[in-house]
Amino acid sequence: MVRSNTLLSLLSAVPAEAAGGTAPPLPVPVPEGSWGGLELWQWAGLGVLVAGAWLLGRGVEWLVLRLVDRATSMTKSGWDDQLAASARGPVRYLLFVVLVASGLWALKLPLVAKAGVELVARSVGLAAVGWFLLRFVKLAAGFVEQTVAREEKGGNVARARGLRTQLSVLRRVVEVAVVLIVASLLLLQFEAVRNVGVSLLASAGIAGLFIGLAAQKSISTLLAGIQLSITQPIRIGDTVIVENEWGWVEEITLTYVVVKVWDLRRLVIPMGHFLEKPFQNWSKVSPEILGTAELYVDFRTDVSAVRAELKRVLEQESNGLWDGKVQGLQVTDLSERTMKLRALVSAADSGKAFDLRCLVREKLMSFLRAQPHGLPMVRTEASLAEGDSAIDAVRPGLAALAAHSGG
Repeated sequence: MVRSNTLLSLLSAVPAEAAGGTAPPLPVPVPEGSWGGLELWQWAGLGVLVAGAWLLGRGVEWLVLRLVDRATSMTKSGWDDQLAASARGPVRYLLFVVLVASGLWALKLPLVAKAGVELVARSVGLAAVGWFLLRFVKLAAGFVEQTVAREEKGGNVARARGLRTQLSVLRRVVEVAVVLIVASLLLLQFEAVRNVGVSLLASAGIAGLFIGLAAQKSISTLLAGIQLSITQPIRIGDTVIVENEWGWVEEITLTYVVVKVWDLRRLVIPMGHFLEKPFQNWSKVSPEILGTAELYVDFRTDVSAVRAELKRVLEQESNGLWDGKVQGLQVTDLSERTMKLRALVSAADSGKAFDLRCLVREKLMSFLRAQPHGLPMVRTEASLAEGDSAIDAVRPGLAALAAHSGG
């Protein structure tokens, strides 16, 4: 009787749906309690999902990139190699985001928690895309730099320098654009930022006026950098004289140019200077240049011998500084005491020309010192004026001295 009463009480406790023939759901052991609006099992499932998505993303990335590397090794183009190298790293984060977004439905998260997880996933995805683009731009720029270096060694120096300058400026423009776009997309995910954007658009006239006035100098400098990369009055590697300093263009950014001075100092010049003020570019068309060495010699100097010595020095002792194209010696000026010789030589670039000029001065000066009438001499002629009483008083003594000397 006790057992039957117990059975009847249990049957009476069964819900009406169960009595109607629908089986009750099986009991699932769910840990009790919640934290942050999520049950403990949801937190555990979210942790498992994140860890599993990360590991699976790394595994899929390794497999995909292995296949891509094998495919790129069969091609002669270098761009696919740069693309594959750029994807190494960002792809795992993109796969991680996709896997996490795909597994959220199984956790039955509340709307607020689900929106938060999706926001983080989208942010990671945008950052991964930006990282991929920046890496690709950097690696592609390095690949083009290698190609330009090979072309420069082939002798086309002017075109190589122009390409290097355009590449440097274009790379910075693309990097700035990628960072701004990714940062804008990340911030626009938040409602507060969107509201600020709407309010700014509503007052775009006044705000644009003040921003334009405040950033006028910066915008003009930025546009000057883009204009310089297109017109190319200077290029990376050019030899220039600017602000009375001689050096090489080492770096060109969007706002300034770095000139490496001959004594290893760096001269930082605003971009607008090269568009508004004159300067000298010694390698605009070609790096080849002429150099002179000037010497002051005596009137009795054998110019033909000096010219022959110059030819010998250039052919035998220049150590590759002379390019073999131009050499000559001319008398360019005369004064009451000296004669000025100018030695004209040619070199492949301004650095070699400077060293060659110093060498020519040194060797020709050594040659002139060994000549009997090479270096300038000071000539003085004395005469006795008639009618000078002092001279008349000493004239007999001088005559006697001359007679005594002759005797």
